[in-house]
Amino acid sequence: MSKELNLFEEEVEVLPPGSLEEGELIRLLDKIKSNAATSAKEQELRDEVKQVIEAVLFASSEPISFKKLREVTDSVHTFPPRTLMGLIKELRDEYDERKKPYQIDEIGNGLVLRTRPSYGEYIRLLYRNKRLEKLSQAATEVLAIIAYRQPITRAKVEAIRGVDSSGIMLTLQERGLIEVVGRLDAPGRPSLWATTPAFLSHFGLRGLDHLPKLGDKAQEADEKVQEFLSQPKIKPSQAVEASPLPNPV
Repeated sequence: MSKELNLFEEEVEVLPPGSLEEGELIRLLDKIKSNAATSAKEQELRDEVKQVIEAVLFASSEPISFKKLREVTDSVHTFPPRTLMGLIKELRDEYDERKKPYQIDEIGNGLVLRTRPSYGEYIRLLYRNKRLEKLSQAATEVLAIIAYRQPITRAKVEAIRGVDSSGIMLTLQERGLIEVVGRLDAPGRPSLWATTPAFLSHFGLRGLDHLPKLGDKAQEADEKVQEFLSQPKIKPSQAVEASPLPNPV
């Protein structure tokens, strides 16, 4: 075995001609080809799964949990959770690099595909002549009380507002924004109300801790909440900043 300089003027060992048997050389070449074919096949599967992820998120107007996404992609190929999460991140990075007008966000405990905040004004132009799901001022008041004081009874909501709120709460329930989550341990065991995951999706929130922070001045705090909750839902594109991906389960 001799040594010679490569292009970088580094000494490398060189096998003399005829040092490998013909059969051994063929097996070595076959192994190289097999590894290359396996790598190419795996890349095809990765690309296909990414396309499935994109298609599923595009088709759904509601956030899709990571568990549900795995159930769908497993029909193509079963990747470990960490690998699947990596593929989702690849999609997000590709959207950023190619300056796509949409992005993958986390809403509640799920993922959703939606337009970037910078395109919000154009989406509003698209829907300006259509009836938006805008809440009335009274409904906004009730929803704000429930969002910040949940779980809460109807009687408590009415005590805060000073007027009957049963009709408004029924409307909010029908829209899927509030629900009964239990009963108060008190005479009559009144129902306890709270916001739903649809409430988070409707207003583009990752969680309740992303609600506007209340200041010291009650009037300013009330105005801030009213302004936020009165924003119409523009499906499927609410303007929010990109959010980190959830941990795989």
